[in-house]
Amino acid sequence: MARGLFISENFVKENSEIDENVDMKLINPTIWYCQKLYIEPALGTALYNDLIADVVAVSVTGDNLTLVDDYIADALLYWVKHEIQVPLTYKFRNKSVSKNTDPNSQTVDFSEHKYLRDFYKPKAQEFTQRLKDYLC
Repeated sequence: MARGLFISENFVKENSEIDENVDMKLINPTIWYCQKLYIEPALGTALYNDLIADVVAVSVTGDNLTLVDDYIADALLYWVKHEIQVPLTYKFRNKSVSKNTDPNSQTVDFSEHKYLRDFYKPKAQEFTQRLKDYLC
């Protein structure tokens, strides 16, 4: 099955604090991972697979469009913001794992990363609960 995504890289950038210069090679795998880890269990595998098939075929309509646009997108956005912090900070290279630095910015320490993850997680959980409530 193709790796259809419920939200796009542009959706993430336009609806979050994630900067425009963040590479899609970091965002798209995080979207897919969050879909599989958080959204599929909320939807159930059968509905998840049906929706992904519709996304890949560009044929999401009716109630499914409402589900994707009004419920899945919000939950998924906050799960992405929760999960993307480590991939944004660390890079896996040939010889090591490195930490990105920039002369115009200062990297955050572990406690600050934990704070950010803890900040976004309850929001992601709330949107996921709204998704589940809508399904019921």
